[in-house]
Amino acid sequence: MVRMRQLAGLIEDAHVMPGIAERLLLDQATDFSYLITAISLLGLSTAGLLYWDFWHNPGDPWRVAGMGAVLFCYAAILASATLWIRQRHPTARRAKRYITFMSQLLLLLGASWSLLLTLLASTAHPAQLSMLYGVMVGCLATPVMVSPALCALAYWLPVSIGICVAVVVSGVADNFAIIDLLSFMLLTGFCILYLNRRLNERAIGAIRLEENAEVIKLLLRDFEESASDWLWEANAALELQPVSPRLSQVARRAAENFTGKLPAALLGPVIERNGTPDPAIARLMRAMDERSPFRDLVVPVMVEGEQRFWSLTGKPILDKRGHFAGYHGVGSDITGQRRQQEQIAFLARHDSLTKLPNRVLFSELLHEACTHAGQRGIALLCLDLDNFKLINDTLGHATGDAVLVAVAERLKGAMRQGDIAARLGGGEFAVILYTSDIEEALSIAARIIERISRPYRFDGQLAHIGMSIGLTMAPKDGKAPGTLMKNADLALYRAKAEGRGVARLYDPAMDQRLQGRRQMQAGLRHALGAGEFYLEYQPIIDLSSRRITGAEALIRWRSPERGLVNPAEFIPIAEETGLINDIGDWVLCEACKTAATWPAPLSVAVNLSPLQFRDPALIDTIKAALRDSGLPPERLEIEIVESVMLESTTHTEYALWQLHGLGVRIALDDFGTGYSSLSYLRRFPFDKIKIDRSFIRDLGYEKDDSSIILAIIGLAERMNMVVTAEGVENEEQLVLLSAYGCTQGQGYFFHRPLPAPRFLEVLRANEAPFAAPPAANAGTVL
Repeated sequence: MVRMRQLAGLIEDAHVMPGIAERLLLDQATDFSYLITAISLLGLSTAGLLYWDFWHNPGDPWRVAGMGAVLFCYAAILASATLWIRQRHPTARRAKRYITFMSQLLLLLGASWSLLLTLLASTAHPAQLSMLYGVMVGCLATPVMVSPALCALAYWLPVSIGICVAVVVSGVADNFAIIDLLSFMLLTGFCILYLNRRLNERAIGAIRLEENAEVIKLLLRDFEESASDWLWEANAALELQPVSPRLSQVARRAAENFTGKLPAALLGPVIERNGTPDPAIARLMRAMDERSPFRDLVVPVMVEGEQRFWSLTGKPILDKRGHFAGYHGVGSDITGQRRQQEQIAFLARHDSLTKLPNRVLFSELLHEACTHAGQRGIALLCLDLDNFKLINDTLGHATGDAVLVAVAERLKGAMRQGDIAARLGGGEFAVILYTSDIEEALSIAARIIERISRPYRFDGQLAHIGMSIGLTMAPKDGKAPGTLMKNADLALYRAKAEGRGVARLYDPAMDQRLQGRRQMQAGLRHALGAGEFYLEYQPIIDLSSRRITGAEALIRWRSPERGLVNPAEFIPIAEETGLINDIGDWVLCEACKTAATWPAPLSVAVNLSPLQFRDPALIDTIKAALRDSGLPPERLEIEIVESVMLESTTHTEYALWQLHGLGVRIALDDFGTGYSSLSYLRRFPFDKIKIDRSFIRDLGYEKDDSSIILAIIGLAERMNMVVTAEGVENEEQLVLLSAYGCTQGQGYFFHRPLPAPRFLEVLRANEAPFAAPPAANAGTVL
């Protein structure tokens, strides 16, 4: 955007915005017409005096020709100026042609004056030379008043040259007079340029001021016509003065009912909590008692039995003696905004399906509980629904969601008042029990299992589901939230391994599972060196063109002993043991090497574990992978999960900005699953948001999911981010996502994950094998 000070300058200045330039040109043309008319009349009278004075002088035909040329130019200028002044609908284009034509006439006028003055000076006697010198000074000074500068300079330049010649041919001027004359000429030239520039600056300022005044008028008009904003006024006794009709409409009270003193006169019955005024109303009362101003103070109001929220601003007014004379203020009904903000805040910290606290809120609550665990003791329960995936696969996701809602209700019913339940995602829940009694905690866990395991009936169909629980005690088993979650997970793993549908207490001597993890760790170390890992690529589709724009790299492990190992099994172990950095480095190099063989501009997306961002060599590793493969940085996309932001450090933030500086694109994976925060989107350089498949799964069935997806897409659009929907599995989802404006999609509806050669075949053949989703997941991305 052009800065305000760059608007100053001549009309031809390229920095002047077109609208202002046209307005300025029209104003200049009109002002110029009136001014040049006066100048022309003076010029005609001056020419007449010269003609009368030199009537008896001997001369030649050239003097008569010069006099005639001057008179002709003045007549043409007067005619043109008069025609312009009489125009009813002038345009900028006509003004430009008019200014150009007048500058040509003025150039001719200046040349005519030059010729005439030179011829007259050559034959003038000393008394006549005095008159000629006065005319010369007038000719030099006149263009200083002319605007635009193009017209002024067109006249000034030939006149200046002619005057110099006339002074020389007069034969009476000495060198000092000529030097002084040249100095005066330079001064007038400078004044023409400087004064024109200053005049244009002021004219542009006046135009802008006029435009701003119009905007203010429109805003005031809009304010007056608003249905939820009003002005209010109170006298020194804090009694409402004339009540605005709009205030009566918003408060749904007649004007005569606004009696008494503020704030009760304005708000009606003051809302109280536990016998005391609401804190916001108390602040309002205190401000009025102190006769102090207040701004955007949100207070609750009861309007016909409905609680609403008003935003009030008030300023005390003083009389001539400085005494308090009352208040002037403005109010608005912000109930809709307030409820929308509350809804957004609730969704950010609660599960949209079950309305239970989500992972981020549960993490805060667990941290708080752990700080007091030494005094009162807590039990942490990790719960997981047994065979929940079977419910989704056999009865559908809608039934699965209904089961989750019912489970949440039964879970809350099985707990005591004051205990906390949360949904962490999928069929995973967590509970904080405030007790130090192990038997009591196990009894509550058994009650939860019994109630959750009762049959569910949906649409005439019975659904059976169980629940397994892992339980740990604090401070007995630890005080840190991370330690307690790990212990509860270990206990849950044991409950699953022992047949499910049971609760198991954390046992520090769970050697069997730990031994299995050690074996998995050893297998992972061997697999990396033995080449047992390989990558598959799931295409990413542009929803508008239905063409492949890239692919997401998915790691696979085919173990000789275990067969095809699900990444969900070995990735957590790799993260816990530190092997994730080596595995991640291999994935980066292999994905870049493969993507380099694809036609440009196809890109490859690689998931990075949160732990990889703790590695100081991560940026160097990515640079090396790009350099060795020859893949341009803009064709590499790094996907990170939201837990990276939750655990963000200065090093993490610096690493993300370094990648952004290299040209590598950064995507936020599984957006909306619990950690989401708008502050993350502002702080970090994201190019893409990937909507988690849990929202896509029931698209078209759940209104909340559609609202969240629309909100995410709208947010991304305003922040110039691409949106990719994960887990697109059917035509209906595709149609809705396209209608919502989603940019990209990936899922089994388009393509399953493909080996590198098969992916190339699909690209070359331009195939689009939209396969139905499989009965079981093909694996988890790294």
